[in-house]
Amino acid sequence: MGQAFALCFSRKVGKENITVTDIVPEKRNLAVEMGIAFASDIKFLADTSELVIIAVKPKDAKSVLEKLKDYKGILVSIMAGAKIEDIEGIVGKDKKIVRVMPNIAVAVGSGVMAITDNGKLTEGEREKVEEIFLSCGSLYRIDENLFDPFTALAGSGPAYILAFLDGLALAGVHQGFQYNQALKIAIDTVIGSAKLLKEFSQNPNEIITKVTSPAGTTIEGLKFLEAKGFKGIVMECIEKTAEKAKKLKK
Repeated sequence: MGQAFALCFSRKVGKENITVTDIVPEKRNLAVEMGIAFASDIKFLADTSELVIIAVKPKDAKSVLEKLKDYKGILVSIMAGAKIEDIEGIVGKDKKIVRVMPNIAVAVGSGVMAITDNGKLTEGEREKVEEIFLSCGSLYRIDENLFDPFTALAGSGPAYILAFLDGLALAGVHQGFQYNQALKIAIDTVIGSAKLLKEFSQNPNEIITKVTSPAGTTIEGLKFLEAKGFKGIVMECIEKTAEKAKKLKK
């Protein structure tokens, strides 16, 4: 996710305004290839930055945060499972802390992100942070207690949507299409359906009824999906993912 944000921000705010660091040596080469400055020390990065994004695994959070106890800028965590109070417990409750939960689509400027903060930011700082992240997609300000469900719905969602697209493409192959052609058809169908829903309706069923003719082909397929518990499977998938997100903090 850190790399995804680096890709987005490099296009939106300029590579010259970004510095990254990582304990993995190979990431230095990657940063150089991207034309982004690499700091060998996290303290140096923090001392020269107005905003620091923490993009590490929850298990590595403590060691990173302990190096940021003296940081006076805005700390933004994109770590799954790490609550604001957990971060405050390490860096102090006086720090300006923002929590953002993104998905991988931020890499192409179409991410879906949740945001909240600990109330220490000024209104101007809050607006500035939101403006920065809005350059990488859509932003939803939600209560922190909804971050685990959001992680399941939007954070993991792309994987499930891509798995569905792969299934559609394979179905196309079964019907006689080449895989690449079937995949392109499936992608365009999903994009078109999402645009239709976003622009003309707030409920998918309103469009489904327009597509579904009595005794037609679509209702035949929908009947099969319902018989297999399609929507229930999707709901249980999100429920299981949210439960796993909760366990990450333990």
